[in-house]
Amino acid sequence: MGDQLKTTNEKHEQKKLLAKNFSLGIVSKIFYMATRLFLPPLTLTYVSLEEYGIWAACFIVIGYLGMSAFGVTNVYIRYTAEYIAKDQKEKINSLLSSGLAVTLSLSIVLLIGLWFGLPLIIALFKVSPELQRTAFILIFTTAATFLLDLTFGAFAYVLHGLQEIEAQTKVWVFTFCLEAILIFAFLLSGFGIYALMWAFVIRYVVATVAYFLICRHFLPTLKLSPKFVNRESLKLFYGYGAIVQINGLLSMILYSAEKVIAGSLLGVKVTGLFDVGEKFPVMASQITGSMNAALLPAMSNMQSRDWKDEIAGVYLSSSRYQSSLTGLMMGFMCAFAVPLMNIWMGAKEEIALSATILMIFTFPYQINELTGPASAFHRGANKPFRETFYPVSQFLLILIIVPTGLFFFGTGILVIANTVALSMIISSVFYICYSNRILQINFGNYFSKVLIPGLVPYLVGFGIFQIGQPLINSAGTNRVLLLIVSGFFGMVYLITNAALFYKFAGQSEKEKILLQLTSKAEKFGFKKSGKFTPQTEKL
Repeated sequence: MGDQLKTTNEKHEQKKLLAKNFSLGIVSKIFYMATRLFLPPLTLTYVSLEEYGIWAACFIVIGYLGMSAFGVTNVYIRYTAEYIAKDQKEKINSLLSSGLAVTLSLSIVLLIGLWFGLPLIIALFKVSPELQRTAFILIFTTAATFLLDLTFGAFAYVLHGLQEIEAQTKVWVFTFCLEAILIFAFLLSGFGIYALMWAFVIRYVVATVAYFLICRHFLPTLKLSPKFVNRESLKLFYGYGAIVQINGLLSMILYSAEKVIAGSLLGVKVTGLFDVGEKFPVMASQITGSMNAALLPAMSNMQSRDWKDEIAGVYLSSSRYQSSLTGLMMGFMCAFAVPLMNIWMGAKEEIALSATILMIFTFPYQINELTGPASAFHRGANKPFRETFYPVSQFLLILIIVPTGLFFFGTGILVIANTVALSMIISSVFYICYSNRILQINFGNYFSKVLIPGLVPYLVGFGIFQIGQPLINSAGTNRVLLLIVSGFFGMVYLITNAALFYKFAGQSEKEKILLQLTSKAEKFGFKKSGKFTPQTEKL
């Protein structure tokens, strides 16, 4: 009886921790998005679209390099969580020492290869001759910095595995704020496109040092030494890690497919155009994607404790909230794409298509994020090979759909965008159905509880846009008026969606919502019982 009570309490605490990490991740990502909103328009007042396109290309390159160590980071998170659950903290020393040996060796090899391969990459993106030296410096420096983070950023992933996500998030928030401030200062000082590079370098150096110090605080027994490198730990990186690695590399290829295709066929300017057009959907998906980051250590912990009954419930509820929140953001972005882009970037002819790109990629990014809980489940269950189903199916679809679209409709920006978006949607649906079958979740149940709450906001958004279109049109391209009008309709949109969600929510969800509102109200000085009335301050 005592053991059963202990297990029940542990399950309750695990759910509380998961909910806390969900909330923390979402709030921090919203703050991140807020700090990033002003950077592209600010940057494009100091640099050309082609220079900005080179900066976007930097992140395609370092994304591929980052995916080369993707499996390693997941090994840190998954097995740190397992060792903590089994009270085997001493194994973390071996895990970390072996991982650093692998990533340091890999980073050196990758940097040497990049040094000799960069001229070909620059030629692929059709960079102007006068900007090729700039492109080389930007790409190589950002790549070196990123590999430094992936090597010694291991301490951040250990913190993640410990589920000390709050500490990790504080460092992340501080460093991305520092980066934004430095970008602003360096641009004003005349650094040009190099302002973004130096701010990026400083951010990651500061973050690396901070993660190391915090990790030592939570794990005083942590030691690093070549003598801790052993075959057992290395097997994790070349077994579990290798499979996750392959999935990561494929996912990275797919994540940047439209930018690579457009850049190679139409030039680096179009890469910049796609980067601007997809900025809002990417940021929105990152906000709710933070839930997936918290799910992996939680799923690993539950799997290690053999809490099978809890896993399906956590998967379904996290998918529901993720779909609702992502749909809430994407629905408004899709419906109000044109006024949003005019407010953000101004009515510039060279980026006019960015609003259409924004509309095209809202739902694909939303459905793509819903594959995250499934991947967290597969990795947490130590079955990462199942995840391969998703990137392989999407890769094959892109190979079929994109060339077909280009053949019949020509080499155009919107043809590339639509064909890649369609590939994302179909492969995501296939993968979700496959994962639901393993979890024994009925598709009708998933459709009603997860997909419908994420689709309703699109209908609400377009309905409100149709009603408000005359007022939006009257604002023209005046950014201040557009902001006021769009802000007003945004509030109407939020209230309408909140009312609909509450009306069709289950009884338990309504009780949770009311409990949270009551808790928040008490913090602001209102009593819980009866009618809310201001509390009198005690003398």
